Amino acid sequence: MNVAFEISPLITASGTFGDKSGVYRYMIGLLESYIQYSLKKDKDSNIVLFSFNRDLMKYPLNPDVIKLAEHPQVTILNKIPTITQRSLLESIRDTIIMDVPVLRSVLKIFNKLLSITKISHELENRINFHVYYNFLNKQFKKKHVKVVFHSDTGFFNMIGYKNVITIYDLTGVAMTYLHRDETVDLQRRKMRFARLYCDGIVCISKSTKKDLFNFSPMFREKKTIVCYPGLDKSFTKIYESSNDSFERIKKMLSTKKFNLEKKKYFLYYGTFEPRKNLLYLIRAFCDLVDEGKIPSDFKLVMAGGRGWGRVKNMITQYITENYQTDEEKNVIVLNYVKDEGIIDFIQNATCVVYPSLYEGFGLPVLESMSQGTPVICSNTSSLPEAGGHAVLYVNPHDFFDLKNKMQLLVTDHHLSKELSVKGIDQAKKFTWEKSAKLLYEFFQGL
Repeated sequence: MNVAFEISPLITASGTFGDKSGVYRYMIGLLESYIQYSLKKDKDSNIVLFSFNRDLMKYPLNPDVIKLAEHPQVTILNKIPTITQRSLLESIRDTIIMDVPVLRSVLKIFNKLLSITKISHELENRINFHVYYNFLNKQFKKKHVKVVFHSDTGFFNMIGYKNVITIYDLTGVAMTYLHRDETVDLQRRKMRFARLYCDGIVCISKSTKKDLFNFSPMFREKKTIVCYPGLDKSFTKIYESSNDSFERIKKMLSTKKFNLEKKKYFLYYGTFEPRKNLLYLIRAFCDLVDEGKIPSDFKLVMAGGRGWGRVKNMITQYITENYQTDEEKNVIVLNYVKDEGIIDFIQNATCVVYPSLYEGFGLPVLESMSQGTPVICSNTSSLPEAGGHAVLYVNPHDFFDLKNKMQLLVTDHHLSKELSVKGIDQAKKFTWEKSAKLLYEFFQGL
């Protein structure tokens, strides 16, 4: 089966410097495993990597994507012919109007009233995309492509092919208050595309599939499959002892003078945004310390990108107002930490806390379990699928439930050890190899 994969998120959510989003991790993990499985089943398979945004393919590709093309049957469409066609309005403007001052002034007035330049650019973009679409279509036919697998940000109806897309979650259309306007707009357009043009839908959890069917009955008529994420390669490596990993943490924090001790901190890692419910987390932790329900030298470590919604700003402002020096701080806020570093933090944490309001899957839960670290997470959306019977669940809307469960994992060492063992076994259930096999068979059945 010859398949073309739209890879815009692998370019815009670049992993060049380690800053891998959840969508990036899912795409690159599934793509790597699918290529291996597909070529194992049929060594003559052709796999094409492309973007509907031709300008993105002009940029240098990150190493993860380049490695994919090391397989002789994988082609990256980044040698794109230059489009030099100019719009009629642009030609007239540059050759006649701009040389005559009076006409130039008149044009400015008309442009202000009628948005001529905007219309001209829109027309030019449509013409250029049509030319690029024909280029893609020609390349797909040359490689005998049968299926076009669209991405989260790049989707357009390819006539004559089986169109497939991945649905990660429905928060962009079902919980719009948790997202920026541009994200909501993108997700609404994506759902419309999936409903009207796609022959197959890939969901990353049963929860997402259920939400999709509830969103529109039309999706029940489409072929739909659940392909769970697996672990990134960095989380499956065998690392040194936890003593060595904690030494690396101390070295990382040495300039900040934080008094962090092994197995004496809670950990959250991920983007700082409203749906992660982080204000509840920090308040629950601070209450536990202030009330003496956990040792006063316990810390809360929070690591991740700034995200949106001013969540990180509010947290850092709270810390600044309540702690005078680094030594006094019970809450440590870090920026993005690469995988090797975050694994060190996971291995040495008392537990990882993930009180999110909604997740398409919840990769941090899977990653943390794989390292034998107990997890507290929400009992909503897909998180019970990820955690199974190996995590401690909380109601993300119940502040006292979160607070009590955090205290319980500090004081109940037997429970902590039990969750550690169960977590390792639970994490083994999710592999990219399983999902690649499911996806290959799904494509065959379209």
